[in-house]
Amino acid sequence: MTVQDPTLFPDAFRAALTDAEFAALLKERDFSLQFVLTGDSGTAFLLDSDGVHDGAPRPASLRLEVRPEALHLVLLGRLGVTRAIVDRTLVAKGPVSRVRQLADLLPPLGRAYAQLALAPSGA
Repeated sequence: MTVQDPTLFPDAFRAALTDAEFAALLKERDFSLQFVLTGDSGTAFLLDSDGVHDGAPRPASLRLEVRPEALHLVLLGRLGVTRAIVDRTLVAKGPVSRVRQLADLLPPLGRAYAQLALAPSGA
């Protein structure tokens, strides 16, 4: 399965923010992620404890440049972040300490994404 609609990412991340622990973790760490979807989609959005925002309304703790197909695989656990970075399918810009914090943040994002991406059509 491949990603058919890149708008699933911000929708899934909004859903992840309904998880109180996840939202609290973002707020506690003062952590924000800017996703720049490369390739044909050319979409950018920022995820922080206040929500998902179009573009880059403010600097992020970590900027991730990634093709939608690679983000799809990372969020579903089929492609590890380290492998994606080494292969340059995901470019992380920011402090290494912030990159390491992705291990705590990706599981809730992946669960929310999987619920939307793997839902039967018409659901």
